[in-house]
Amino acid sequence: MATQILFDGLAGCERFATTLARCIELPMVISLNGTLGSGKTTWTQKFAQAFGIDERDVTSPTFVLVHRYEGTSLIFHLDAYRVRDEDEFLELGVEEMFESDAISIVEWGDRVRDTLPKDRIEIALEIVSEKDRNAILQSTGDRSAIVIARFQEEWSRSQ
Repeated sequence: MATQILFDGLAGCERFATTLARCIELPMVISLNGTLGSGKTTWTQKFAQAFGIDERDVTSPTFVLVHRYEGTSLIFHLDAYRVRDEDEFLELGVEEMFESDAISIVEWGDRVRDTLPKDRIEIALEIVSEKDRNAILQSTGDRSAIVIARFQEEWSRSQ
Protein backbone atom coordinates (compact mmCIF):
# COMPACT_ATOMS: atom_id res chain seq x y z
CA MET A 1 0.00 0.00 0.00
CA ALA A 2 1.36 3.42 -0.93
CA THR A 3 0.18 6.96 -0.44
CA GLN A 4 1.53 10.32 -1.49
CA ILE A 5 1.15 13.62 0.31
CA LEU A 6 2.38 17.16 -0.17
CA PHE A 7 3.18 19.21 2.92
CA ASP A 8 4.40 22.76 3.37
CA GLY A 9 7.01 24.06 5.76
CA LEU A 10 7.59 23.12 9.38
CA ALA A 11 3.89 23.20 10.25
CA GLY A 12 3.11 20.73 7.47
CA CYS A 13 6.04 18.54 8.46
CA GLU A 14 4.82 18.49 12.07
CA ARG A 15 1.28 17.63 11.00
CA PHE A 16 2.56 14.78 8.81
CA ALA A 17 4.87 13.37 11.52
CA THR A 18 2.29 13.74 14.31
CA THR A 19 -0.42 12.09 12.24
CA LEU A 20 1.79 9.09 11.48
CA ALA A 21 2.89 8.90 15.13
CA ARG A 22 -0.75 8.53 16.23
CA CYS A 23 -1.15 5.56 13.86
CA ILE A 24 2.06 3.67 14.60
CA GLU A 25 2.19 0.17 16.08
CA LEU A 26 5.18 -1.18 18.02
CA PRO A 27 7.59 -2.46 17.04
CA MET A 28 7.93 -0.60 13.75
CA VAL A 29 10.81 0.28 11.47
CA ILE A 30 10.62 3.39 9.30
CA SER A 31 13.07 3.71 6.43
CA LEU A 32 13.43 7.44 5.76
CA ASN A 33 14.92 8.31 2.39
CA GLY A 34 15.63 11.44 0.39
CA THR A 35 18.42 13.65 -0.81
CA LEU A 36 20.52 15.81 1.49
CA GLY A 37 18.34 18.65 2.76
CA SER A 38 15.03 16.92 2.06
CA GLY A 39 14.05 17.06 5.74
CA LYS A 40 14.76 13.59 7.15
CA THR A 41 16.13 14.81 10.48
CA THR A 42 13.53 17.59 10.75
CA TRP A 43 10.77 15.04 10.17
CA THR A 44 12.31 12.79 12.85
CA GLN A 45 12.38 15.73 15.29
CA LYS A 46 8.66 16.35 14.77
CA PHE A 47 7.88 12.61 14.98
CA ALA A 48 9.83 12.23 18.24
CA GLN A 49 8.11 15.31 19.66
CA ALA A 50 4.78 13.47 19.28
CA PHE A 51 6.17 10.93 21.78
CA GLY A 52 7.12 13.57 24.34
CA ILE A 53 10.75 13.92 23.28
CA ASP A 54 12.15 17.46 23.11
CA GLU A 55 12.85 18.05 19.42
CA ARG A 56 16.03 19.95 20.37
CA ASP A 57 17.42 16.66 21.69
CA VAL A 58 16.92 14.98 18.31
CA THR A 59 19.99 15.50 16.13
CA SER A 60 21.32 13.86 13.01
CA PRO A 61 23.07 10.58 13.83
CA THR A 62 25.34 10.91 10.80
CA PHE A 63 28.58 10.67 12.77
CA VAL A 64 27.50 8.59 15.80
CA LEU A 65 25.22 6.38 13.65
CA VAL A 66 22.64 5.69 16.43
CA HIS A 67 20.73 7.86 18.89
CA ARG A 68 18.30 6.51 21.48
CA TYR A 69 15.40 8.66 22.65
CA GLU A 70 13.04 7.77 25.47
CA GLY A 71 9.59 9.31 25.60
CA THR A 72 6.19 7.65 25.74
CA SER A 73 7.77 5.17 23.31
CA LEU A 74 11.41 4.27 22.77
CA ILE A 75 12.84 5.55 19.48
CA PHE A 76 16.09 4.46 17.87
CA HIS A 77 17.32 6.98 15.29
CA LEU A 78 19.88 5.51 12.92
CA ASP A 79 21.78 6.84 9.95
CA ALA A 80 23.10 4.57 7.20
CA TYR A 81 24.72 7.37 5.17
CA ARG A 82 28.26 6.77 6.44
CA VAL A 83 28.25 3.01 6.94
CA ARG A 84 30.56 1.19 4.55
CA ASP A 85 28.26 -1.73 3.92
CA GLU A 86 25.42 -3.80 5.32
CA ASP A 87 27.79 -5.80 7.55
CA GLU A 88 28.92 -2.62 9.31
CA PHE A 89 25.28 -1.62 9.74
CA LEU A 90 24.43 -5.00 11.28
CA GLU A 91 27.38 -4.63 13.69
CA LEU A 92 25.48 -1.73 15.29
CA GLY A 93 23.10 -4.30 16.78
CA VAL A 94 20.21 -3.22 14.61
CA GLU A 95 18.48 -6.59 14.64
CA GLU A 96 17.99 -6.29 18.42
CA MET A 97 16.71 -2.74 18.00
CA PHE A 98 14.28 -3.80 15.28
CA GLU A 99 12.90 -6.62 17.44
CA SER A 100 12.54 -4.50 20.59
CA ASP A 101 9.31 -2.80 21.60
CA ALA A 102 10.41 0.42 19.91
CA ILE A 103 10.26 2.54 16.79
CA SER A 104 13.42 2.47 14.69
CA ILE A 105 13.88 5.28 12.19
CA VAL A 106 16.65 4.63 9.65
CA GLU A 107 17.76 7.66 7.66
CA TRP A 108 19.15 6.58 4.28
CA GLY A 109 17.50 3.19 4.84
CA ASP A 110 17.59 2.50 1.12
CA ARG A 111 21.37 1.99 1.47
CA VAL A 112 20.83 -1.00 3.79
CA ARG A 113 17.45 -2.19 2.53
CA ASP A 114 18.35 -5.91 2.70
CA THR A 115 19.06 -5.66 6.45
CA LEU A 116 15.71 -4.07 7.30
CA PRO A 117 12.69 -6.11 8.42
CA LYS A 118 10.43 -7.30 5.63
CA ASP A 119 7.48 -5.45 7.20
CA ARG A 120 8.33 -1.76 7.51
CA ILE A 121 7.24 1.70 6.42
CA GLU A 122 9.27 3.37 3.69
CA ILE A 123 9.05 7.15 3.41
CA ALA A 124 10.65 8.97 0.49
CA LEU A 125 10.94 12.74 0.95
CA GLU A 126 11.30 14.87 -2.16
CA ILE A 127 12.09 18.58 -2.32
CA VAL A 128 9.39 20.46 -4.24
CA SER A 129 10.45 23.98 -3.29
CA GLU A 130 12.36 25.71 -0.51
CA LYS A 131 9.52 24.95 1.93
CA ASP A 132 7.38 22.31 0.26
CA ARG A 133 8.01 18.57 0.36
CA ASN A 134 6.40 15.59 -1.26
CA ALA A 135 6.29 12.37 0.76
CA ILE A 136 5.60 8.90 -0.59
CA LEU A 137 4.72 6.38 2.12
CA GLN A 138 4.96 2.71 1.24
CA SER A 139 4.12 -0.31 3.37
CA THR A 140 6.03 -3.53 2.80
CA GLY A 141 3.91 -5.95 4.84
CA ASP A 142 0.63 -6.52 6.61
CA ARG A 143 1.33 -4.58 9.84
CA SER A 144 2.76 -1.58 8.04
CA ALA A 145 -0.19 -1.64 5.61
CA ILE A 146 -2.57 -1.27 8.56
CA VAL A 147 -0.56 1.73 9.82
CA ILE A 148 -0.56 3.37 6.37
CA ALA A 149 -4.33 2.80 6.00
CA ARG A 150 -4.92 4.46 9.41
CA PHE A 151 -2.62 7.29 8.40
CA GLN A 152 -4.49 7.86 5.11
CA GLU A 153 -7.79 8.01 6.98
CA GLU A 154 -6.49 10.46 9.61
CA TRP A 155 -4.66 12.58 7.03
CA SER A 156 -7.75 12.97 4.84
CA ARG A 157 -9.83 13.94 7.89
CA SER A 158 -7.34 16.65 8.86
CA GLN A 159 -7.37 18.32 5.42
